[in-house]
Amino acid sequence: MRFLPDGKVDGAILSKRVYPYLGNFQSEVIVGPNVGVDAAVVDVSKLPGKMVVSQDPITGAGRNAGFHVVNVCANDVSSMGAKPMFFLSTIIMPKGATEKDLEDVSKDIERAAKEIGVSIVGGHTEVSSKVSDLILSGTMIGFADRYVSTSGANDGDDILLTKGAGIEGTAILADAKQEFLSKHLEKRVLENAKDLLNKISVVKEALIASSLGANAMHDPTEGGVLGGLHEIADASNKGFEFFEDKVNLYPETKSICKILKVDPFGLISSGALLIISPKEKTNGIISALKKENIEAAIIGRITKEKRSHRRIYQDELWRVLDTKL
Repeated sequence: MRFLPDGKVDGAILSKRVYPYLGNFQSEVIVGPNVGVDAAVVDVSKLPGKMVVSQDPITGAGRNAGFHVVNVCANDVSSMGAKPMFFLSTIIMPKGATEKDLEDVSKDIERAAKEIGVSIVGGHTEVSSKVSDLILSGTMIGFADRYVSTSGANDGDDILLTKGAGIEGTAILADAKQEFLSKHLEKRVLENAKDLLNKISVVKEALIASSLGANAMHDPTEGGVLGGLHEIADASNKGFEFFEDKVNLYPETKSICKILKVDPFGLISSGALLIISPKEKTNGIISALKKENIEAAIIGRITKEKRSHRRIYQDELWRVLDTKL
């Protein structure tokens, strides 16, 4: 497999390695990615009235970066009550990248896009000697009739968490620190930990909670559950009380966090969703999620101003990735 030259990737290579992997077909896409086409055209005339847009970079997710970038962006959009629909990606690859490397990233992006029903409508791809590792940046566009803001929390609201804490971080650490962890854990446990990556979408639960009257939602990425709670409190000018013992931790998360001396509540937690619910709506939201096999628990409450836990200034993931074991 030949190396890709520096600069913008040639159209013939894009046609072979990128354009076959454009996610879900949607009739609203009038002009999509193609050689010589620098912008997409989308007919939004029949879509809901509010557009929600989110952008995120991915720099530390390793070989699953494409899957991560789609899901992280989709989670941000759906956490505001919008259905993710259209995605654009910027792929910057280091010198020495091959056509197969590019195709693998494209396939990984499409895998996530198809799972959540998103169309890939454009982006940019290049090779640069200025970077030493793959860098991805994604933009997700969604639409909603009713949007939910992170700033919508009210005194006395319940704080719900779906699935569990540290989901994405567990998967990344199992892959990045496999050699060290394999001295302490069975191969089966590590493989199960890596498979948690498949749980990082919160689109389904976010759309359910929004439709049933959630006041605010937030997917806790960097800084973990604690970081997410502080961000909701910051946006809403409120406090919170956090019940650590009510948070679900997958067995793999418990094991890896114990071995690496990681605080699971400060570990990147894509796959979990913080839902701020009026007390009278809580049981209905939990029941509706359970019908979709999505576990949720009350893990705290919104207060007027006092916060029960410290602020997270660096995600546990970066601390451990930077540590030689």
